Amino acid sequence: MYDFRRCKLCGEEQASPKYRLKRMTLYCCGHCDFHFIDALDNFPAEQQDGNLLTAEARSYIERKLPQNTLQLEKNLRFVQSHVAPEGLRCLDIGSGAGVFPDLLQKAGAVAEGIEPQQVFREFAREKYRIVLASELIDDPRWQKQSRGAFDVATLWDTLEHVNFPAETIQAICSVLRPGGYLFLDTPCRDSLFYRASEWSHRLSLGTRPLLLNTLYSAGRYGHKQIFTMRQLQNLLERSGFSVLGRSGLHRSRNKLVLACRKQG
Repeated sequence: MYDFRRCKLCGEEQASPKYRLKRMTLYCCGHCDFHFIDALDNFPAEQQDGNLLTAEARSYIERKLPQNTLQLEKNLRFVQSHVAPEGLRCLDIGSGAGVFPDLLQKAGAVAEGIEPQQVFREFAREKYRIVLASELIDDPRWQKQSRGAFDVATLWDTLEHVNFPAETIQAICSVLRPGGYLFLDTPCRDSLFYRASEWSHRLSLGTRPLLLNTLYSAGRYGHKQIFTMRQLQNLLERSGFSVLGRSGLHRSRNKLVLACRKQG
């Protein structure tokens, strides 16, 4: 059982409840001001005897593909503005239905992907002929067998979902070669929407937590934490990355979209 008084970003035992939300509590660290909820994912066992990709599940994923593909094509252009993927070994973490590994392969990269949700892995295998790994990036499969093996890692809309973001970033750094690239996006706590969500909660004395409930979720694979730019940059730098800059291709002020490079 995790003690949520221990901050998931800085590790100090200075976190305390800040906002009571629906089915969860939002904690704030008194040392680094990190915001995270009191929920962690437990990953279900693989279903070996049945196909999770039902007709209904397939139809749902297919409906989401056009919008997701447009966004991920923009993300690919962001990657290409820093490095040419052709011939590079790339790891996409949190691949979902497999769209980005497919785009990387079409751009000439040697692409691998990680996706914990079995239904998405089945879809990626069926539609794109891509086999995504189920093991998370901190698993020995990656940490022992693939240290320094990748030229590029991507983390699209994933860091806010993981149980322990600091450990995730450190694990990514270990599988990249010196000088390797990390590209990521994640919601931004500096945004006006986030600040308005806090104001709404405070002014209503907690009776109107609706906006904060749209930003966080205690459900499996929900948003567990949201970073400020300073917090994310500090995490990346102490994990061994240099932050190259934010994306000029992405205009949303609600997201942080960063390019980084492993030091050394």
